[in-house]
Amino acid sequence: PTCEVSTPKLPDGACRYAVLDVEINTKSGATTNKLIFIAWSDDNASVKPKMLYASSKDALKKTLSGINEEYQATDRGDLDLTEIKKKAGSV
Repeated sequence: PTCEVSTPKLPDGACRYAVLDVEINTKSGATTNKLIFIAWSDDNASVKPKMLYASSKDALKKTLSGINEEYQATDRGDLDLTEIKKKAGSV
C-alpha cells in the first residue's frame, strides 16, 4: 500500500523531507514504532532544489532525535508503506 496520508503533502516536481512514525513487527514477534526520515526528491524536480535538499539533509537529520532509518523516494511508486516498514526493520 502507498502512504495515503503523507503523499498529498509531497508535491510533484518538488523536494521535501518528512518524518513518518511506522508500526513494525520485530523478529521476536513484538510490535513497536520506529521513526523514519523520508527524503522526497521527485524525479521531475529541477536540479537546483534537488541539490539544495541533498546537501542539507544530513545537517537536518542531526538535529532530529529518535530517527531510526532514512528512506529515499524519487517517485510515487517508491512511497510503498510495506517497503518503508521493511527499511525500519519490520519482518
